[in-house]
Amino acid sequence: MKMSENTYNQLNDLLQKSFDFNAFADNCAYNIDYTRYPNIGNIYHHSFAHIFPQLADVISEIMIKLNARPVRKPLNGYMEQYADLVTLFNENNKKTEEYRDAIRQTIDIADLEGDYEIRIAMENFLLEFLPFVKQSDIWYNKAIQYSSAPQQFDVHFEELTTFIPVIKD
Repeated sequence: MKMSENTYNQLNDLLQKSFDFNAFADNCAYNIDYTRYPNIGNIYHHSFAHIFPQLADVISEIMIKLNARPVRKPLNGYMEQYADLVTLFNENNKKTEEYRDAIRQTIDIADLEGDYEIRIAMENFLLEFLPFVKQSDIWYNKAIQYSSAPQQFDVHFEELTTFIPVIKD
């Protein structure tokens, strides 16, 4: 293995957080669909939730290139039902910040351990993730703005999704 044990463990934690975020986001998408906001559900699920397994693939590919074995750790179950879109997007925004923080922590550990390839890769990874951070914040603030008319939020969701590519069925 061409990295320190601490960096290796942190990468596996970040890998787990990627799959865990996907499980969380899938639950959010199911809630959105259940409460009958089809545009929000479709765009959120395909443009946001589906990115996290792809991010996990990026992490595991970096690990493999440095002769480290990725480990698939257990995931949390997400069964939370959300009463409204403001609560849902608030939780999504918090989870996005937690993920961003985990990436930053991985950068710090790699730097302290002298694992420069990981540090550089994770700095680039963080920069690629920033549009999702911004988009999450916009959705949360727009959910607040549209809280008295959530059907209008559904109608305008695509035009409010400006920082990440809109992907639909």
